[in-house]
Amino acid sequence: MKKILFVTFLILFVGILIETQVILAQALSTTTFKVGYFDPKGSKSGFIFGGSYSWIVDESVDIGIAVDYFRKKHTEETEIAESINPDGTVEKEIRKDAEFTTNIVPIYGVINVKFPAGSYLNYFLSGGLGYEMLFSKEKNLENATEKSRYYSGFKWIASVGLLYQTGSRSSFLAELFYDGTKVSRDKKNETGAPVRYEVDLSGFGFRIGVRMGFH
Repeated sequence: MKKILFVTFLILFVGILIETQVILAQALSTTTFKVGYFDPKGSKSGFIFGGSYSWIVDESVDIGIAVDYFRKKHTEETEIAESINPDGTVEKEIRKDAEFTTNIVPIYGVINVKFPAGSYLNYFLSGGLGYEMLFSKEKNLENATEKSRYYSGFKWIASVGLLYQTGSRSSFLAELFYDGTKVSRDKKNETGAPVRYEVDLSGFGFRIGVRMGFH
């Protein structure tokens, strides 16, 4: 069922994108690159990178598409013993038990609305809807086994921030955002009522970046 929803969403997304390109073929555009920090509930916090391409509707509104990438890798360790060397230094013996890697990739449509606050300063509100994928990998180093899990689900995000114009076609931005996404995967080979596993990826984050193109 989720595969059908994903294919349906992908077809609609591509169709809307093509139609938007036709409608806005002569419209001005802007490109944005961001980097920041994200703290999802169902994963360790870490850095997030992203970019978007938008078409300018008017002096206050632009719409576009965005892609983000979040990656976090951490280990699980156990302290086995502690000893004191002849020179007085305290040495701990630590065993690395497991490695965990989390990759989150959302693709979504976004709308930005600007509010003038001065000659070079604008406030903005943004909202986005789309599809998010979570790739989780667990590597047990003690028995040399690996497990990979894939989750997916619909995404929504809202942010507020400021834009400071640094040039005729460039601006610096800073934003605070909240991601309300939850992803899931079906439990396979299960009899009876359907069962799924769910990961809550909602949480707050902040980003800084540059916006290049027409204002």
